[in-house]
Amino acid sequence: MLEGCGGSQPAIGAPGAVPQSSAIVMQAKQQAIFGIPAPPFGKSGIYASENLSSGPGVFGYSNNNRSNRPPICSENSQSTYDVAVDGEGNLIVPSSTNTIAVFKGPNMCGKKFGTFHTIWGGDYPVDATSPNAANGRIAVGVIQDDASGDGSIELCTLKGGCKTNLVNGSQMNLVFAVAMSKKGDCWASSATPTALTYFKGCSGSGQTATGYENSDAGGLDIDKNGNLTSISCSEASCSTPVLYVYSECKPACKKIGGPFSLQGTSLYGHLNEDSTRFAVADYEYGQIDVYRYTPASITYLYSFNDGLSAGARMGAAYNPRSKE
Repeated sequence: MLEGCGGSQPAIGAPGAVPQSSAIVMQAKQQAIFGIPAPPFGKSGIYASENLSSGPGVFGYSNNNRSNRPPICSENSQSTYDVAVDGEGNLIVPSSTNTIAVFKGPNMCGKKFGTFHTIWGGDYPVDATSPNAANGRIAVGVIQDDASGDGSIELCTLKGGCKTNLVNGSQMNLVFAVAMSKKGDCWASSATPTALTYFKGCSGSGQTATGYENSDAGGLDIDKNGNLTSISCSEASCSTPVLYVYSECKPACKKIGGPFSLQGTSLYGHLNEDSTRFAVADYEYGQIDVYRYTPASITYLYSFNDGLSAGARMGAAYNPRSKE
């Protein structure tokens, strides 16, 4: 480039040459004329979804948002109820169009891996979970099945779509939430009647859990010790949402914590990587409520709402999620 300005320049290190360090600085300045790329979004944060007729659908927030900062990123995928993160940091978003989208992690708000469609659902998918959504099985909770009217868990893969439908008759009507363990067991939380259904190996006809004290259906998660967290809150009557913590539920549940009171109207929530924080979507106030979590107690810490709308059904999920 300098030769084009007339005259050649001595080589770096030769007599009369610009010192090497200065030459590097000059080169860096020339390369930085149009600025430098911003660093990628961090590998940790909290996703919030909301069901609106327009807008991105999913927002990404910083991991500790006590000062109520605005979203750091977003995904253009309209969600219905919940939003989830898999064991690899990939984002899973169910949609009211019977579509489930998977976005690349572990960085927040990555590119879309792809989508697939539920095939048995008469109503739309509301929740999903997977150890590895890009390459493994994904359990999708569908409110009601086309044929029977009862709810179901559809087992799917991103590349192959949905191949198996797990049902348990009238004991699994109106499925609101699903959970899947590392060992490949599945649970469904359902309403009318309120029940928890266990599928060993995510197969078979399922078993209705005993010792399940929820009065309503609600979001499920698994903490780092393998305990099942279960929110009790229905949209029809949810003036006092609570959280229960159970062990086992295979199919006999043993309550080890709760009922713990939650803020506002809260249907879904998920734990962080070390299961010390619990982020809950509070759609009454259009905010995410963050709690300190142990199986024996929860403590409200703070809320944030910049960019969110009150009254819209919402989900919340930590990235990375619980090491369940």
